[in-house]
Amino acid sequence: MKFRRRELSIKQKLILFFLVFFCTPFLIISWIWYAKSTETIESNAIYYNQAYIGQLNGRFDEYFERMKVETQTLPGYPLIQEFVTIDPDNSYELFQLKERISRDLYPSIAYRNKELVGFFMYSVKGAMLGDASVGEWSQPFRDSDDHEEGFKVVGIQQVRGVPVVLLNRNIYDTVTYKFAGSIVFAFSLEHILNLNDSTAFGKPRNIAIADETFRFLYHPAAGKWGALVPEAWTSSMTGQSGYFVDRTAQGKQIVVYSESEFTRLTMISEVPLDELVGNFSQLRTATIVIGVVVLLLASLTFNKMLLEIKRLVEVIHTSRLKHKEMELRQREAMFQALQSQINPHFLYNSLEIINSYAILAKAKPISQMTVQLANMFRYSVSDPQSVVPLRDEIGHIRNYLRILEERYENLRVEIRLDEADLDQVALYRLTLQPIIENAIYHAYEKNGLHPGSLSVAGVRRESLFSLQVEDRGIGMDPQLMARYNDAFEAITEQEVPVSARPFPGIGLWNVHSRLRLAFGSPYGLHIVRSGREGTLLEIRLPYPVQSK
Repeated sequence: MKFRRRELSIKQKLILFFLVFFCTPFLIISWIWYAKSTETIESNAIYYNQAYIGQLNGRFDEYFERMKVETQTLPGYPLIQEFVTIDPDNSYELFQLKERISRDLYPSIAYRNKELVGFFMYSVKGAMLGDASVGEWSQPFRDSDDHEEGFKVVGIQQVRGVPVVLLNRNIYDTVTYKFAGSIVFAFSLEHILNLNDSTAFGKPRNIAIADETFRFLYHPAAGKWGALVPEAWTSSMTGQSGYFVDRTAQGKQIVVYSESEFTRLTMISEVPLDELVGNFSQLRTATIVIGVVVLLLASLTFNKMLLEIKRLVEVIHTSRLKHKEMELRQREAMFQALQSQINPHFLYNSLEIINSYAILAKAKPISQMTVQLANMFRYSVSDPQSVVPLRDEIGHIRNYLRILEERYENLRVEIRLDEADLDQVALYRLTLQPIIENAIYHAYEKNGLHPGSLSVAGVRRESLFSLQVEDRGIGMDPQLMARYNDAFEAITEQEVPVSARPFPGIGLWNVHSRLRLAFGSPYGLHIVRSGREGTLLEIRLPYPVQSK
């Protein structure tokens, strides 16, 4: 008995055609596309996160290398050395010393480092200075005997939701060369690494930092601070940098790590695959269902996938552009770091070496000039916009004039100032030096004369203090003196008319402009007299009104 093959109906043929030639290839292609897209995104995520972690480590290293150089000579400052040797029981002298450090030293540190959050200093004798919170954070390190490294990152703490890096700089007694104390700085981690400007795949909250013992110093989850890095991670972190896939009950995630050669800290980036893939799983399921049900919905889903691909391409393109921008910024930062290596501390150290050789050679004039020059540098590199007592400015001028006296044998300088006025009168740094330089050049050298007599005197008036600089050289004609005084008067507190300057030099003009803009009229410069017998120039400064 023969069985006849049953003919399929047109409807069945259409269904079979749809299943064989559309649904099956569609499902296969969709699955392959999903797998390849996921693989590509994972590869890009690994590449860009490795580059990003490397950049964070580079930025971290550059910053702390710069801080190591900038703070290298800080423990040798006289105020610091006096702090670590003072008896803490002598409360009055300790209080005065703290006031001097807070006034003369701490502002210069904070001015150069905008990332500074806190500052704490202590001595082995028990003296303490600075933020109590920073001292509390560094207590475990101070209680330990680990003081071999002079410069070290000692930990990361969280303050009001903001992570800060604790950096320790040891202080050694310059007489006994023994450990005498430490300076602990607290810097904002977010400002150093600029985490909010992330170009990595995944969110910046997934960045963690571990120390040499594989304990989390910083983690987005505050509960993990101080906890050990999972053993499954440490067994996979075999090299200085790399990546691996971590499979947990919550899902898979890509872990990228890189260890710093300078700080020995390890940057870790955790990128859950769900963040990378996004809605791909739901899209795959919806595509399968829609493809099986109707061709129209499958077509719509296909269009949706094309739009999704376009969006991902734009995301990758944008990320690459940001990556290029990050590379340019990093190069610029490296260039600035190289420039910053030539800093005043190099000059201080060089002058100290010269002074040491001069002392050994018993060349007292060279030693004195070296010390005076170092004091001038230290005074000059401070904030030029800060107002200082007249005592500090006169101290700087004395150093400057002693050096000039070595050059000009006939130079004689007389300073006549009331001791009480030195602390009452305030002015900007480097106010007197340009005026004295101007007097030596224009009154003497320009006219072929050897610099001779100079005097600096102070006269107290009802509403101001007159600081007078007088020379015995050749002055200017009355017409030029009048033009100078008219130009000085043209400056107001709100405006500096550049066209009013009647002379090519800018030294006197800059000094007068700073005083007039800061203190207003009638303060600033005024030429009292000038002629063949010399010039008397007056610096008008504010003077506090004394009650009768």
